[in-house]
Amino acid sequence: MTTVHSEEEVCERVRESMPSLWATLDHLVRFRSVSAQNPETLRATADDVVRLLHEAGVPSAQVITVEHDGHRSAPLVHAHEAGTGDGPTVLLYAHYDVQPADAARWTKIEDPFAPASLTEPDGVRMYGRGTADDKAGIVMHLGAVRSLGGAAGLPFTLKIVVEGEEETGRSALDSHLAAHPDDERFTADLVVVADTGNVRLGVPTLTSTLRGIAVVDVTLRTLKQEIHSGMYGGPTPDAFMALTQVLATMLDPDDGSVTVPGLTEYDGTWPTVDEEEFRAAAGVLGSGAERPRLLGTGTLASRLYGKPSINVVGLSGVPGMDQPVNALRSEVTARISVRIAPDQDPQKALQALSEHIRRATPWNVEAQIEPVGEGSGFTAIPGQHAGIVEHALLRSHGATEVQRAGQGGSIPLVAAFRRANPQADIVLWGCEEPRANIHGHDESVDRAELERLTTAEALLLHALRTPARS
Repeated sequence: MTTVHSEEEVCERVRESMPSLWATLDHLVRFRSVSAQNPETLRATADDVVRLLHEAGVPSAQVITVEHDGHRSAPLVHAHEAGTGDGPTVLLYAHYDVQPADAARWTKIEDPFAPASLTEPDGVRMYGRGTADDKAGIVMHLGAVRSLGGAAGLPFTLKIVVEGEEETGRSALDSHLAAHPDDERFTADLVVVADTGNVRLGVPTLTSTLRGIAVVDVTLRTLKQEIHSGMYGGPTPDAFMALTQVLATMLDPDDGSVTVPGLTEYDGTWPTVDEEEFRAAAGVLGSGAERPRLLGTGTLASRLYGKPSINVVGLSGVPGMDQPVNALRSEVTARISVRIAPDQDPQKALQALSEHIRRATPWNVEAQIEPVGEGSGFTAIPGQHAGIVEHALLRSHGATEVQRAGQGGSIPLVAAFRRANPQADIVLWGCEEPRANIHGHDESVDRAELERLTTAEALLLHALRTPARS
């Protein structure tokens, strides 16, 4: 590949490669790489990412695994290209695993794993599970390295990590790094995580904070077996109704604030979040004075990025509407996910949540509580590379200002990278702007957004290759 010498050449190289990168994203989305569901598909996806990296000029890419406390990771793509000079070590991160997708709820395409590119009034979007979260991140890395002519001859060391279990909440890599922060495969001076997004389409944004996460499974048992709701209903405790009593205690009935004692708040500084834009992006129903109110107190940004939230993300023991049964439920399990403040200890959050559930469980019913996963939040500390990072975003977006915003979601591995690399710059950016609807139906990515962020990453690497620029 031909070496590029100027920023304009870098931008042009990315522009020229966009048809190929767009096709690569379409190809990757067709792998049904749902977290922890199909080991063979996960391995096939990882193998394909290795192939793509080899073609992009990263010959060291290979599939590895790590293990901690008996938990072996899903196939992990790792590359290490030693630089020819004394430049910094750069680590690029993304993940290839995705959330499950209920095809019945998708409206733009029939199969979430058969992506389609649709022309819309404001541009072209590709719809499919994982288009934005986070196979676009993989494509960003591929495009950035391709734009420089591959990894050979770079004056800085390049490492690439593409994980296969970020969405599970139980990342072996996270646990491994916590136990082995000196593992040189994952150390760097600059860590680039392509798994967040701009505050709005086309508005250059660096993620300044991430909330942490704590997840438990709560099981309530009240009966030996299901029994007829007419013959026994009334005095007999129903496990699901007991569960609803527990859940009702977790939010204030008036303003919807989280009421679990021991969950803390973080007082950060974030740009103002426009309520009408937020309602539209979230798809909150209703209009006018009768529309549902937004929950919590304080600024909308503080509620999204600095305060806890609680949701039920899974439920078993209750028949679906397609098979209703007139019976009292003997046993139910709910998976409760809590997003915690960026600086809250997730172990303390798990303890506070468990204690609250036990106190709130009614009628002398015993609650069985099993921790499922946890992850620390993150607060960015701009370091020595902040200037070239901001320049890359401004140049790629044709903008004059970079937004620094929080993210309500969680990427526990980022905190692990921080512990392993306490002096490193950690950059969080990506293609997951609000319209991407990650984790929901009709997930999508904007083609121009993918080009802008790939260009930003390419310009960042170009600046590291030409130190005079920094």
